[in-house]
Amino acid sequence: MKRLFLGVAIASVLAGCTTPLERRQASGEFDYIEQPEPVELKVPADLTPPSVSEEFAIPAKTESAQALGQRIDVRPPLQVLPLGESIRLQEGTDSITVLIEDQAGDRNLKQELMTNLKEFIEHKKIGVESIDEVNGEIVTQWVETVEEFGGSWWGKDEYRMRQKYKFDVAVKDNGRTGSLSIELLGHEEFIEDVDQDINLTDSDKRRYAIDMLNSSISYMNFKRQQEAKIAQVKDASGLSITLGKDANGNVTYDTPADFERVWSRMEKLLPVIGFTVKDLDKSQGTYYVDYDPNDGFWASLWGDNDLLALKSGAYQVSVQPADNATQISFKDAEGQPLDNEVVTQLFNQFSEYMSKSQVAR
Repeated sequence: MKRLFLGVAIASVLAGCTTPLERRQASGEFDYIEQPEPVELKVPADLTPPSVSEEFAIPAKTESAQALGQRIDVRPPLQVLPLGESIRLQEGTDSITVLIEDQAGDRNLKQELMTNLKEFIEHKKIGVESIDEVNGEIVTQWVETVEEFGGSWWGKDEYRMRQKYKFDVAVKDNGRTGSLSIELLGHEEFIEDVDQDINLTDSDKRRYAIDMLNSSISYMNFKRQQEAKIAQVKDASGLSITLGKDANGNVTYDTPADFERVWSRMEKLLPVIGFTVKDLDKSQGTYYVDYDPNDGFWASLWGDNDLLALKSGAYQVSVQPADNATQISFKDAEGQPLDNEVVTQLFNQFSEYMSKSQVAR
């Protein structure tokens, strides 16, 4: 038992002596890099030389060439994790890029990306060397990683790696498609403050850039999910409405909630109370609907006597911002306001459903 313990202890110590650089290398010896160049086959003059294929010929070593055996990173490659439905990958040569969509079209995408990126950098306690808000560029200071290695019997050595990155944010003219690129600007590794003179390959650069990019888009996806949950809570809280009138004297339903919240609420409410949304134009604040109470849940929830006092057919439901309020109005298929008496009769039932804390679909 003592011998087993001693063997385990020695193995643990030897494993602890492995440097972070050695963990990236293939196990075994690297004698193969000292192998001499192959000698050309010598054939006697009276014999016909065999045909030799050049398919697997190894190019001659140039004067500037160096043996890469110990410098080759054997770790598996990293992959970009495009978290979220609106994030997809687009790769470059030395930089890695993800495309980020604003599917709702209701946000300043560049401002969102820059704000979330700065919050991510602050969250990771990374220093900032420069920020260019106009061109969407952020250059970090050196990002350091420190690790101790070596057995406790001989003390521990310090391994230190530091890197510098540049983030680029761009948004297309349509304002709905943005990109986030990352580039590794610098990379240094030290053991006991001695520079290890590491020359990264393109694959190495890609690995480190992807690692940082994955962290940043993971944070951005978290922020978007957080915003979506907050919006759902606000939307689920219900809206109070009162009778009002527009500038032309037509009866409207007024609410102090902003346009975005009312528009989102109507999208959930209309199908429930018997309206089928055939088309919509958010820029005009209009839903184009067909009304058929048999297609909704109104009858089962309120009873036949409480159905909307509205004939089956095509209508328009308008959502418009007004002074300190948002106004909802009902129009016929041609866009003409419904009679004030009809709209007033609809109010009680419509108001009760608008005020519900949840709307099932």
